[in-house]
Amino acid sequence: MTETVSPGPAGRSHWLRRWLFRVGGLVAIVAAAGLAALYYYAETLVEQHLRPAMISLLEERFDSAVELESLRVTMAPTLSVRGEGLTLRKKGRTDLPPLIAIRAFTIAGNVRELWNRRIDRVHLEGLEIVVPPRRGADMPGLKSGEPVTTPSTTTGASAPDAFIREIVTEASVLTIMSRQEGKRPRIFELRKIRFENFQFTQPSVFEADLTNPTPQGDVAVVGTFGPWQAGEPSSTPIDGHFRFNADLSTIKGIGGALRAEGRFAGPLDYIRTSGKTSTDDFYLSSGGGKFPLIVDYDAIVDGTNGDTKLERVNGRLGVSQISARGAIVRVEGVKGRRITLDTTATGGRLEDFVTLTTRVKASPMTGTVNVKARLDIRPGEEEVIDRLDLGGTFEVALARFTSEAVQKRIDEMSRRGQGRPTDQTIDNVASNMRGTFHMKDAQMTLHPLQFNVQGAEVRLEGAYDTRREWLDFKGSLRLQARASQTQTGWKSLVLKVFDPMLDEKGAGTVLPISVTGPRSDPKFAADIKKAVLH
Repeated sequence: MTETVSPGPAGRSHWLRRWLFRVGGLVAIVAAAGLAALYYYAETLVEQHLRPAMISLLEERFDSAVELESLRVTMAPTLSVRGEGLTLRKKGRTDLPPLIAIRAFTIAGNVRELWNRRIDRVHLEGLEIVVPPRRGADMPGLKSGEPVTTPSTTTGASAPDAFIREIVTEASVLTIMSRQEGKRPRIFELRKIRFENFQFTQPSVFEADLTNPTPQGDVAVVGTFGPWQAGEPSSTPIDGHFRFNADLSTIKGIGGALRAEGRFAGPLDYIRTSGKTSTDDFYLSSGGGKFPLIVDYDAIVDGTNGDTKLERVNGRLGVSQISARGAIVRVEGVKGRRITLDTTATGGRLEDFVTLTTRVKASPMTGTVNVKARLDIRPGEEEVIDRLDLGGTFEVALARFTSEAVQKRIDEMSRRGQGRPTDQTIDNVASNMRGTFHMKDAQMTLHPLQFNVQGAEVRLEGAYDTRREWLDFKGSLRLQARASQTQTGWKSLVLKVFDPMLDEKGAGTVLPISVTGPRSDPKFAADIKKAVLH
């Protein structure tokens, strides 16, 4: 007979625990599978609705055809959207590269806000922006002087705007195409861009760090951008402040460390800007001197090609005050830019300008100089002195020669001109000069040059070769004294015979003269025979 034994309390407890564990595990598996299915369904649902909604929004806001290679939504641990291969191309403009190309982007937020077009953060990777030229518009800043007005073309009024709290991108490229066919575009490397509270239909606050191509340097910008003009992207308004540090030696022919700051405003192709620059050691490669240069300016910049109209430039080079107006423009087929300026310099030191533009160890003259001139520097690979075309008028007051031998000759000329050839109290005589000059191909011509000291006046015409530092001038010497009064002893007696012949129009003596030879030791010659025969 078999006896049935009932489990005791301990056995029943152990069995119950095993049963509950198995049931709990089964429930957990079912729950996990259900949760995974729910997440998969939710992610798939969001992807199915988000992709067409995103493409529709971008097409409407940018007036472009949009392509998106892939879009992936993950719900855990937080909502994240990652897209790859996003391109926007202007509708009907297959001749242009894509307006915007993004290698990949990530969107962070939550489902509810995303559904309402409100996004916490967007991070862009490999952003490339190409701004096409405004259709049918000339360079307004350099030609008509007034910006081309374009009616607002922000599209998408029928759809609600998106709101993004923050957009961040690194290592992006901005390309601004020129309106002139065949000209190279302007390319900027944008190390960082950050937008706050971005909207398509409202100006958005932004900050950016970028690399300026020429002169090469770093630019930090803070301002507002937008609203986006879908029909004419280059007419999108921008406004803000900038700081710019650059190496001027990246422009052939000049050098110095530039620091600049200022503000700007306008559409991308007609930006009004004003600011101040400071360069501690500005120099020209053709010269040997370095001087502090401070500039305060107002200008108009065409962002499509970098052409700049300088409406007002007030500067100080050393102690010289300089004002200018002009333009800096690109020349087709030539590397670099053409600089044309109408300049006025007042109260400057002659020696500063000489050592700035030439490689002389010391300026041959000192004095206070005033200049009115037109400057034209053509683009090219040559030194500035070889590309420089400079012409105008000048005046030098209280000039003295740094060469002792030359100054002695000037002192002697003044003594003889006053009829006091042995008076040694007439010493270190100051001179005054004025004339019309033209400098081109490293050669300066003077036509005429008038040189005055007490008792004498020199009028010369000729040229100075800056490469060889060679003078070649001819003209006349006019003295207050008669010829016999310029000498002593028997020479004075002999010259009395020639006094009437050398006298001309109230001057005591008029002699044809020449100044030739090297700058360091020029030869002065007077042709008395020619004067007598004349």
